[in-house]
Amino acid sequence: MIVRDFKFNADMPDDMKYLRLPEKTSPFIEYGMIFIIPERLKNFRKNLFYVKKLQNEDSNIYQKLFPIKCITPDDQKHPEYEGPFDVFPFYEKSTQRKRNPRDYYLLFLFRHQADFKRYSHLK
Repeated sequence: MIVRDFKFNADMPDDMKYLRLPEKTSPFIEYGMIFIIPERLKNFRKNLFYVKKLQNEDSNIYQKLFPIKCITPDDQKHPEYEGPFDVFPFYEKSTQRKRNPRDYYLLFLFRHQADFKRYSHLK
């Protein structure tokens, strides 16, 4: 996967979990989610973003959308949220605007190869 203006990327770790708001309180599931990032990766939580595939592109080029709300396992103080749940698969319904479905993907984005290598070692 190539993210526009970002050279390095990585998939999320298998042991990541998430919390979510009850279904009727958020129009789309991605807006009511908090990810529980493993303690060993807490320094990378600002690198986790939703991305979407650009339309009218033949290749896999993605655009960064918005950052993901992240907490560590020790920070779980959100009684209004349900969970924790396993990350994959987490979509129950995806965003759809003007009859165009939008599939969002979650991705760690790194500006520097050194950060990417450090993350890969911890993963």
